[in-house]
Amino acid sequence: MIDYHGRARSFLDWGERVIMVKQDGTVLVHQPVMREPVNWQPAGSKTDFKVENDHLVLRSRHTRPPEKMKVTFREVKFVTVTTLHDKAKLVISGMETDVVNEIISNPDVIEKGIRICKREKHVKSGLIDLFGYDINHIPVVIEVKRSVANISAVHQLRMYVNDIKKDVEAANVRGILCAPRIPDMVKKLLSEYGLEWREVERHVVLPDDYQKTLEEFLREKRKIVL
Repeated sequence: MIDYHGRARSFLDWGERVIMVKQDGTVLVHQPVMREPVNWQPAGSKTDFKVENDHLVLRSRHTRPPEKMKVTFREVKFVTVTTLHDKAKLVISGMETDVVNEIISNPDVIEKGIRICKREKHVKSGLIDLFGYDINHIPVVIEVKRSVANISAVHQLRMYVNDIKKDVEAANVRGILCAPRIPDMVKKLLSEYGLEWREVERHVVLPDDYQKTLEEFLREKRKIVL
C-alpha cells in the first residue's frame, strides 16, 4: 500500500510490486506491467525502514521540492541488497546526428566539391541541419532524416530554401533532402519543387562492434607466436 504527498496526492491499494531503492536515493515502485514506475521519489531522497503494527514500512522523504512517500508491506517475497559499480556511458546509434556526422566527415557522399559551412543554421522557419556551398558557389540547404523521408520533410526543406533566398538575395539556392531511404512519391514531390535528394546510409560503429570473436582472437594469437 502506497501513500504519497508531494507534486500531488495519491494512494495505491494493496498489490504485488517491485520496490527499488538506488544508491543516489531514487525510489521506484513498479507494478507487474508497464515500463514506467507507478510511484517514485527523485535522487537525493532519504529512506528509512521500520516495523509498525507487524508491517514493514518504508518512508522516503525529499526536501526540495517537498515530497514524501510511505510504502507499507503486507508480505515480503524477497530482498536483495548490493552495491553496484557502473561508470559506463550510454552510446546511442541510429539517430539523425549519425547521418549528419557522416555527411560532415565526408561531404562527397552528397556531391563532389561541396563545402559544409554551418551546422544547425538558424532561419525564420527553424534550424537547417547543414548549410554549405557547392563547387559553383551556389548555396546548398541540406535537410537530414534518420529513417524514411516523408512528405513533411519536403515542405520543411522548401521553407528553408525560401528563407535562404530571402537572406542571401540569391536567385538560385539548392535544397537537398538526405535520408537512408526516400520513397518514390517523396522524390516526385521534390522534383516538382525543384529540390534534390540523396540516399545516405548511416555507418555507426558502437564500442561493442570492436569486440573480437574467439576465433579471431585465436587467429591473431597464432600470428604473434609465429
